[in-house]
Amino acid sequence: MPEVRGPEVTVPDGGEHRPGAPGGAVLHFAARWLPASEGFVHDLVTHLERPGVVVGSGPLENGERFAFDDGRAPHSLATLQALTPRGVRQKAVTARLVLLARRHSVGIVHAHHGYRVEQVLGVARRRSLPLVLSLHGDDVTGLLAARPDAYRRLAPVPAAVVVPSRFLAALAVDAGLPADRVHVIPSGVDTAWFSPSPLPAGPPEVLFVGRFVEKKGLDVLARAWPAVAAAVPGARLRLLGFGPLEPLARSVAGDVDVVLSPTRQEVRAAMRRARLVVSPSRTAPGDAVESLLVVNLEAQASGRPVVTTRHGGIPEFVDAGRSALVVPEADAAALGAALVRVLTDDALATRLAGHGPRWAQAFDVRRTARRVDDLYDELLTASTGARVPARR
Repeated sequence: MPEVRGPEVTVPDGGEHRPGAPGGAVLHFAARWLPASEGFVHDLVTHLERPGVVVGSGPLENGERFAFDDGRAPHSLATLQALTPRGVRQKAVTARLVLLARRHSVGIVHAHHGYRVEQVLGVARRRSLPLVLSLHGDDVTGLLAARPDAYRRLAPVPAAVVVPSRFLAALAVDAGLPADRVHVIPSGVDTAWFSPSPLPAGPPEVLFVGRFVEKKGLDVLARAWPAVAAAVPGARLRLLGFGPLEPLARSVAGDVDVVLSPTRQEVRAAMRRARLVVSPSRTAPGDAVESLLVVNLEAQASGRPVVTTRHGGIPEFVDAGRSALVVPEADAAALGAALVRVLTDDALATRLAGHGPRWAQAFDVRRTARRVDDLYDELLTASTGARVPARR
């Protein structure tokens, strides 16, 4: 694996900010602000010490779900782009971003995901601002399927590239991004919100939380569940999510409950009702893979055993055998057997549940946010390497 900067597995405490740390807000940019499945971006932004202004390229989404306590409202470029002729659209976007950067005393630009990162290159160049690029998964594998050289052309521009796992770091370097600028900083879990509670009594409930798409392995779970239900009378499956495979979710045989587009409160409540959380992710067409899988961290923080797969970056964020059982991906028999073990072995379930919160503490969002704040400080104090090169 290429050499990258970041922790091996756990996330150490970030250092306190230096009294003389440079000023300047952060312009947070995303192609979409913010899909329901990307709460980890909102969690990071709201836990950063450095102030910021949020900009979405498209229409704003899920404003109530991802509100800001300080009352600030994200800005959208959608109307500007719709009303501007194609030939001058990027100039208009740059002008709007430059205005926002001046108004908010922006000192750094942070593009969350690689989608449409080209829209912030102009403001970074015009204002001589260091650019941080966060990559999360499909913006490496899926985007490159359509644009194989996207990051090779972009490589000289970002001052830093942030990825959540060593697994994705290797893919980012393979895509042409400089290894010495890649920082492994996992997406964090709010351990104050997802806090441990005792395993519930009564009929055992298995919980799945995730989009209803192929890489989440819902089809594998559907094949595994009938054997689980036969082996564990009274077992119940609860599926929380949304997506194109909703008909598959509703077709799973047995005592199954489907909850669409759950809120954060509903996810926490469902975890507290569950005996365990299952995450059967697998590789899907188009090389769709998991780079981290936050739900596994949420489950471990909640004191719930996890049954998951040896897939993508998942093994970096569960403690196999201590907080989770990890099985081969796309193996319905192995998945079902692991579920039955945890559902029928109280000692095993209690042991896995007890270790999860200690493991998840290393990935608390406050720790990961401090590491990002420290990265901002490092870039803003650097005497070289933080300038966007002039356009040729």
